[in-house]
Parts: sequence; C-alpha cells; structure tokens
Amino acid sequence: MHSNSFVYISTYVQTVGKNPEVLKKDLLKNITTLEENGYNACGMLRHQFGGERSFMTYCYFDDWDQFAKINDNSEPLGGNPKQLFGDHTDKLAAVVVRNLTKPTTYVLEAKYSFGPYLTDNERRANAKTLFAAYDKAFGGCNMAEHMWGPELTWNFYCGYDSYADWAKKVEVLSVIHEEELADLELGVLNHSDHLMVRVER
Repeated sequence: MHSNSFVYISTYVQTVGKNPEVLKKDLLKNITTLEENGYNACGMLRHQFGGERSFMTYCYFDDWDQFAKINDNSEPLGGNPKQLFGDHTDKLAAVVVRNLTKPTTYVLEAKYSFGPYLTDNERRANAKTLFAAYDKAFGGCNMAEHMWGPELTWNFYCGYDSYADWAKKVEVLSVIHEEELADLELGVLNHSDHLMVRVER
C-alpha cells in the first residue's frame, strides 16, 4: 500500500486561439509517462470556472526518496519539443488530510495564502479552521500544504457529482461561513477558487 503522502501538481494555461484538445492529449501522454517513471497515481482536471482556462495534472508519491529515484533516473526531454501551453507552474505539496475517498466527476480547488505577519503554525491553524468548513459542507475533502513551488498556499480539494450536488453543498458552506467564520480574523492574504471536471483517461 502506498501512503501517497505527497503530491506533484502542475497547472498548464491554454494558449489563446489553440485547440485545447491538442494540449489535453499531450498532457494525458505526459502523466502516463510520469506513472511509468515511478509515480504512484496520476490524474488530470480541466478548468470550468475560475482563473485562467487551464488543465491541472497531479501525481502522488510516498516520500522524498521515491521522488529522488524518479527524477534521478528519468531521461530529460530530448530534441526540441514544441510547447503547447501558454504558461506552466509546478507545486510539490504534502497531503495533510485525505477525506475525499472517491474520484468524483467534478472537483473544487480552493487555495488560501496567509499574511506574512503570521507564523507557520498560525497559518496552519487558520488553514485548518477554513478547511473544516469545506470538509463538513462537501462531506469530505483533501488538504495539501505547500512544500516547494511558487505559491505558499494551502489547497483544498472537494468533490461533487453534479452542479445540483454543488448547489446543495455550497448552501451548507454558506451557512457555516456566516455562522462560524465571517467574524474570525484569519489573516487571509489571497484566496481563489477553481471549479474543474475530471478528464477520463
């Protein structure tokens, strides 16, 4: 059994005027290669609502020794492959809560960063307070904590089966927010939401 304690998350922004199906096919091949190189399980999500029109891929790994073996043994990209995306970021994160136990059709990613005047443990505590609301409203979410990459964020991943299901869960979340969170000083610096659909392989 794999612990899947860490996750490698990549976001790819669609180039203006290009067919997203071309990028999708290329990324599906890429995550298959990543699994062949040694990651435990990979998947892909596609933007529906939120920021840039993008795809997000993810791959789990158990520990840094596994990560090192994969990346020390993988061949670098040969030749001059054509870049099919407009922008790209990578993030390595620790999976600190795993309550989303099934691969739902749709996934919400909520990202939070906190003020620089807070300690790391204060940020963690505030992230847990916010996460508890999502976890309760959606009936189980995952939380990832920043390890390496450009964004010092806590990322929540919550599933829903349809937008009718989404509406019910958002109503619950809204009540929790008004009754329990609206007056709390949590030091949120930035927050973004991304609604995505799972890409079948």
